[in-house]
Amino acid sequence: MSQSDDYLPQIKSLLQKARLSTDILQFKNCAHGGNNRTYRLETADGVFAVKKYFRGPNDKRDRLTSEFSFLEYAKRAAPDFVPFAYASDAEYGLALYEFIEGSSLKPGEITEHELSQAIAFFCLLNDPKMKASALHLPLASEAGFSIQDHLYSVNTRIRELQQAVSSDNEINSQDARELIETLSERWCLLVNECKKIATMQQIDIDAKLDVSQRCISPSDFGFHNALRAGANNNIRFIDFEYAGWDDPGRMVNDFFSQLAVPIPPVYYERFVQEVMTPFPQADQLVQRARLLKAVYRIKWCCIALNIFIPVHMARRQFANPNLNVVDLRKTQLAKAELLLKTVEVSNYASY
Repeated sequence: MSQSDDYLPQIKSLLQKARLSTDILQFKNCAHGGNNRTYRLETADGVFAVKKYFRGPNDKRDRLTSEFSFLEYAKRAAPDFVPFAYASDAEYGLALYEFIEGSSLKPGEITEHELSQAIAFFCLLNDPKMKASALHLPLASEAGFSIQDHLYSVNTRIRELQQAVSSDNEINSQDARELIETLSERWCLLVNECKKIATMQQIDIDAKLDVSQRCISPSDFGFHNALRAGANNNIRFIDFEYAGWDDPGRMVNDFFSQLAVPIPPVYYERFVQEVMTPFPQADQLVQRARLLKAVYRIKWCCIALNIFIPVHMARRQFANPNLNVVDLRKTQLAKAELLLKTVEVSNYASY
């Protein structure tokens, strides 16, 4: 019996809750995700996606609630961009969603056309007329509303990495220790430069964003979590377990720093200008986002190295029990090293 068979009674309950046929014709694994297990479920009523969420003693985020509640809101605010959320089972960490038949986007495929759809999705989520109905949504994972919050978040990640690799004797660990040491040194210089420029631009690094300037963020937003679907190959976005209220400056820089399907840097200015239009004092938010650009490149170096931290590796192995850890570490080290080379502290103001 496979692990997926263990969920069948609960999955039938989800189908009943959604008023769908419980006559299961096929149930199989989809391509492995980063944190959770996803299955393709075929019934007499059609094809659906079932998601089994990772849970662990050191992982405090309620991924199911975050994603399901976000999708319920997004289906009202931006229905053409997201899958439908049918039913969930909090006890077993399962949810039933619309299955999107589509193709993944690949590096080098992102053009103005795809960018326009991402902008439209975010702006619909943050339409002032809709946001009042989203007050129940949780904070995004690692949400921060001041510059100092963002600096603290990266500091924390670097410390976690240093602690994780200090006692790790596995292959690649020495390379990781050397890279993390370089990363830490670069970070210390960057923090000083960031604070200096914030002072010059009269940005109070301790001031919290006004509620009206906070955004509803898909979080981990990018074309690595998207599919081309339908006759017109329109973009549908997926995977919202980190979603919630956040700083739009963080969203912008996460979007341009993620490593799987890079966004051409030439699109940065258009994106940052247009996604800030739903918010008051948009010019201030644009300036703030630019200040955070290098900060988030360092953070994404840390994210690339998450696989050296046991709780993060546990999620990866939950999603893919056959994961080749040595190869993954080598790949992620190369990604982090490449991204770190783009961060020049002496040229910080140009970011």
